Amino acid sequence: MSSNKAPARGRKRFAFDLKNAIQSVSQGVEVRGVRLSVTLISFLAVSLGDEDGSFDCLISQVDGPFKAALTILVSDASEYPSDHTFFCSSHQELPSEILAITESVYEEGSATIQALLVRLLERIARAVVEGTDAVHNATSDDEQQDADSEDEDEDYEMDEYDLELFDVQPSAQILDRFALQRDFNEIVAHGFCPGFIRIGVDEFALTVSLPAKSLADIISPHALLAWDRQLLTGPQYLTLLISGTRGVYPVVKADGRLTHSAAARSTVLQFRVGLTPNYKPDKDITVELMRRYGLQDGDSDKQLSEDASDDDEIEDVDALDDLSSDEGEVNEIEEETEEQARSAGFRPFSLSSSLESLLNGHFLHLLQLRLDYGLGWAGAEVLRWEIESSQSRAEDILLHKEREIRQADKADAKLSESYHLPADCLLDVNPHNPVNLPLIAFSYMLRRLTLCPRYCLVCHQELKEDLDALKPYVCSSTLCTYQYYNLNRGPSLEYEICSNPAAVDLLVSLAYIAAAEGALDAPLPVGMGIRVKSKHSKTKLSTGQDDDLCDLDSLEIDQLLQMRAAIRDLIDMIPPIMQLKRHLEQPHKPGRAKPRLQDIDRSIPEAVWLILRWCVASCTAHLEELKSDEEKVKNMDPTWRQFRFSVGAPHAEAKFRKAVESAKLKNPRAREFPTLYAFHGSPAKNWHSIIRHGLWFKTVANGRAYGNGVYFAKEGSVSLGSYAASATVCWQNSACKAAVCVALAEIVNLPSMFVSTSPFFVVNQTEWIVCRYLMVRAVTSNSNNYIMRTIGASAAPSGTVPVTQETTDADEIPCVPLDPHHPLTLSNALIRIPEPRFALEKLLAARRDAFVPAQFDEEDARIFSGVGDPDAALEGADSVEEAVDRSMVKDDWKHDPEWVNECIEHVLPPPRESSRMASTALQKELQAMLKEQNASRSLKELGWYLPEEFIGDNLYQWIVELHSFDSSLPIAEDLANKKVNSLVFEIRFPATFPHSPPFFRILKPRFLPFIQGGGGHVTGGGSMCMDLLTADGWLPSYSISAILLQIKLAISNLEPRPARLAQNWSTAYGMYEALEGYKRAANTHGWKVPSDIDKLTR
Repeated sequence: MSSNKAPARGRKRFAFDLKNAIQSVSQGVEVRGVRLSVTLISFLAVSLGDEDGSFDCLISQVDGPFKAALTILVSDASEYPSDHTFFCSSHQELPSEILAITESVYEEGSATIQALLVRLLERIARAVVEGTDAVHNATSDDEQQDADSEDEDEDYEMDEYDLELFDVQPSAQILDRFALQRDFNEIVAHGFCPGFIRIGVDEFALTVSLPAKSLADIISPHALLAWDRQLLTGPQYLTLLISGTRGVYPVVKADGRLTHSAAARSTVLQFRVGLTPNYKPDKDITVELMRRYGLQDGDSDKQLSEDASDDDEIEDVDALDDLSSDEGEVNEIEEETEEQARSAGFRPFSLSSSLESLLNGHFLHLLQLRLDYGLGWAGAEVLRWEIESSQSRAEDILLHKEREIRQADKADAKLSESYHLPADCLLDVNPHNPVNLPLIAFSYMLRRLTLCPRYCLVCHQELKEDLDALKPYVCSSTLCTYQYYNLNRGPSLEYEICSNPAAVDLLVSLAYIAAAEGALDAPLPVGMGIRVKSKHSKTKLSTGQDDDLCDLDSLEIDQLLQMRAAIRDLIDMIPPIMQLKRHLEQPHKPGRAKPRLQDIDRSIPEAVWLILRWCVASCTAHLEELKSDEEKVKNMDPTWRQFRFSVGAPHAEAKFRKAVESAKLKNPRAREFPTLYAFHGSPAKNWHSIIRHGLWFKTVANGRAYGNGVYFAKEGSVSLGSYAASATVCWQNSACKAAVCVALAEIVNLPSMFVSTSPFFVVNQTEWIVCRYLMVRAVTSNSNNYIMRTIGASAAPSGTVPVTQETTDADEIPCVPLDPHHPLTLSNALIRIPEPRFALEKLLAARRDAFVPAQFDEEDARIFSGVGDPDAALEGADSVEEAVDRSMVKDDWKHDPEWVNECIEHVLPPPRESSRMASTALQKELQAMLKEQNASRSLKELGWYLPEEFIGDNLYQWIVELHSFDSSLPIAEDLANKKVNSLVFEIRFPATFPHSPPFFRILKPRFLPFIQGGGGHVTGGGSMCMDLLTADGWLPSYSISAILLQIKLAISNLEPRPARLAQNWSTAYGMYEALEGYKRAANTHGWKVPSDIDKLTR
């Protein structure tokens, strides 16, 4: 290969690789058993204006009749060498076995030209050899057939010289089981579940997963529900599937680049993100996911059209009732959705495609940049985007912008104050070992999922706009906007229509009102390729490419009125949402495409569906109609339809809570009643914008007689008066007929710091405000009378509690304690707010109760135990069976028996209770621990030690050492200063093990308690403050070695404070203080203590 520096990506990289490939194969390539002459006979250069490129190659058998002229086409050269697909065709009639190979080239994924050619030649060589052998075998005896069969694997392997032509090295060891075992244990130590899926003889896939219920511990449950309800709809796992390893592990070296074995086998990693009912999908599902295929369409169009026509004839008795079905119907729908989720082997969710695009296109490059230049994820991302945009080398960019890039990492470090980000696995990586690719990839995916509202869903760059959104969106780039809407790179519109039709109806209605009443403003539907009439008319828009059509974008600057009118007309052509819902949910035959929105009426222009997608997808807030009494606000007139209304990024809630805690310290009243609730009214035409931007005060809507800020009223009739002006128009196909809207917000209870408190609350600190509810009603003759009565009613005097109260059977539903000094009323009726987390906690509790911890299957259990599988072992796989000689390891950790003897001097006798189940499990666990310890190349690298001389006759009590902490940690410095060789732990196992967790406690040395400034997740009694060692967090599949690594990581954690040794560090911890410390920590965090924990001390 040429030594010239290759461009990073795009058409220039495609041309560069193709030129080198032409040079490499100019003299032909020999595959053992068959000499193939490969000539790239034409090269269609890719100019800057072209979108694709192709090349022709002639493959011929030198000593045989085979010859094939192939044309290879790249789907999009601008996305090369990632996010593209190759297609192969030929004008000549090819043998069936060769045709099958060429037609499946697209399944190779986003390979480089070199990798594609290597793989293609190997497969064709195999087919040619098998075809030749078939002829020879017809005249040979059985013995010769057996000999040929034994040599078959060698017949189609490429010579080492030929591989080097394509800049790869011949493969050596393929699967290192010791490395896989080490990485699996590290994955479990971080709280994730690894999985190994064998695909045939020479291929496998890897998975890393996390119970979806655990997402609520690191991401706001309200945010998860806003992003996609599937994330909390059942006992399932968030799973990352890694395929394309070509049977090689480790796949990448310590510098993040492919190993020689991986390069030799043309490894092209593919990442898939989805939800699975188990910790990994089964083999059949995995094979289907690794293939790329399309559904048959065939004659379905006609059938779908007929079904759509039938839908049109269905009489809508009451569309409003359809959108607000009773609770029983809603529960039935939710149960069906959960059943579908459980039966699906791998279910994508709304953010899957964006995360997969990020991982497949950029992850390995980001990993290499981090390791090459010592950057964090944020800095590596900034550098990566600079490389792509400027097509410059990383060294040249760092020369001019290193300060900016390093600053991105500093800013990223502050995010931990508002976000619960996964641990950075690269901070303590061993520079001599290949990196743990599955763990790092999953941690990075989880990080980007947590931060998704901060980044563009398409280009993946950080958003620069002044937009604090709850839902992820796209940047201001028109290219990103186009891909987001036209290529469905965002949340599924069809899913929103089927699962949340009332909210879709409301969003379309508010967009229509804003457009018709001249209030529609940014964000506008530009960059989407929408074509409309150049001059507004009352006739419907044409579906053809008439000369009088123009781009909607061209009306943005000087013809905004015409743009609004065009949008209004497009919305008027959207069919009723419930009709769309029935159409999408109609049954379809297996193997046929699901019904599409466009199929309901082919006469509807494509622009109409784009506008519908924009109405829904541009909403970065969360709207969901409330139907249960547990969630509805009490004493609101039943004609009001109530929606949960959440606007603002997930960290906005954290900022609000921080402000509430600060208020408690400042004001005694705030300690008793931390927050207030108040109404905010605004004209109906403004709510399209408010839902997208939140409550701000950049635009004056009703005057500011009482100062700048957001205005609120404690009495609802005030907001319903002149402020919540009714709409003058209505979308003709709306079921909700929205005309009046009012928000109910939660505010920090510090009235003395408001701009004004009478007659309104005027709040200028928007971080003190969180919207909770949106009340919507249609204006009918009855509702008009009610509004007039409400506005005319006398409000209760300030500081008193109204006498009119609703009698309800739901008194057991907890409500928010409201400050009597600032009662929330509507026409003398006291408004009661259900505790916001009550219904959500019930949902999370149900998910936790329904969750059944998965047991690792036999394949994964063999990996954890270090035992190979002779019957299904991969070629070249090694399994370590004998103890490793460590005599040549420099500066390795050494066990000190005297120190351990000193530590165990006062330990209690082993637990008395035992069981056959626990004894069997402990024997296996002990054997696996000793085997892993003996196989370790370095005890320092292993990080723990199980001294065999202290293994007694009782399996239920172990002594284990943790050692070799990172020298830069404060705890490592303390251990070195005190000459402490290790942390000595006692592990006591219950008779219910492995279904109940063991009890871990430190014997010596003694740590500085948390209340005195210590950290490291060690309680004041020496036990560990970790949820995975409680009944809530424990999984029977956890191995003790993985738990030890997790404990070591927790002790090494510098947040919230680093672990330090106490002044009396040499004083041993007692059993009872350890047990009390464990119970205290569990009670503080709400963790469940195992029922048999006390028996361990008897």
